[in-house]
Amino acid sequence: MQGLDRAIAVNYGLAVKNLVPYKDTWLAVTQQSRKILKKIQFSPERLKFVHGAKEHLINQGFTGVDRYINTLSAEPYFIFNNSVYTLVDFIDGRESNFENDSDVKKAAVTLAELHNASRGYIAPDGCKIQNDLGNLPSYFNKRLEDIKKLLKQAKKGTSRFDQLFVKYADYFINMAEKSVLELSASNYCRLAEKTRNEGLFCHHDYTNHNIIMDGEKIFVTNFDYCCYELKVYDIANLIRRKMRKCGWDISKCEIIMEAYSSKENLENDDIELMRIILQFPQKFWRVVNRYYNSRRSWSEKNFANRLQEVIDEAGPHMKFMEDFSRIFC
Repeated sequence: MQGLDRAIAVNYGLAVKNLVPYKDTWLAVTQQSRKILKKIQFSPERLKFVHGAKEHLINQGFTGVDRYINTLSAEPYFIFNNSVYTLVDFIDGRESNFENDSDVKKAAVTLAELHNASRGYIAPDGCKIQNDLGNLPSYFNKRLEDIKKLLKQAKKGTSRFDQLFVKYADYFINMAEKSVLELSASNYCRLAEKTRNEGLFCHHDYTNHNIIMDGEKIFVTNFDYCCYELKVYDIANLIRRKMRKCGWDISKCEIIMEAYSSKENLENDDIELMRIILQFPQKFWRVVNRYYNSRRSWSEKNFANRLQEVIDEAGPHMKFMEDFSRIFC
């Protein structure tokens, strides 16, 4: 932190009265207002893509974003001690609550408006473009192979986690294999090409923490992972996060689908692809992959409990998928 207040003064012409830690950023109190200072974990070239995406949204009328403040040299970042930093205005609001149906409905409408406004984005020259269009089949196959490979490792172990994994792996492997097959038979490639031609991008981290509500105004923050991608990625992510807070109650999914569709059209192919994404055992893969490849971050007991949660969700999730197919497909 030492010297950052001076760096802000030099790069933005702002006198910092106080600089304090705030979540994973810093809160900079200036004479004019409060700002958020953030250390960026990627290159300036990647940041230019994110900055361009935000500016495109604003130019299209979607102004509820944490817009980067340009430096005195008209850059959306500055370098301090070989690290990249950005500055945005502090948004004085509350994080959305996905247990609240009203908040989720507003989040779905806002997501549709974001996707609609994102169309036509042409990445600026000199930026590092993030494009995930066409990558879903390889992601599915890679994660399926990860599960199978880790299963061999689990069979040699004796922990409670190993035993749970071995006992229930076949169910989740079958689900993953089904998703891979159905994805290959879907119109995924057509949708990817259509999205590519539209120049539409996704937020790619559309969580309650990144949706700030200030009265009737909604702000979407943290575009660090935004990329060219199918809009159903964001929608499926929103649905999945809501479903885990309501026992996979299909009526709550209907709220999201109806709210999103009020602002942005969903084709039958979109919905079918969404179904396939929601079917893939993403959380199962994430938990077992993290256990065997980065297990230092959680305790053994915590990992086993997380895996048990995924297993306990299997029944409600299966019923949800049946209802989703019946209602939407």
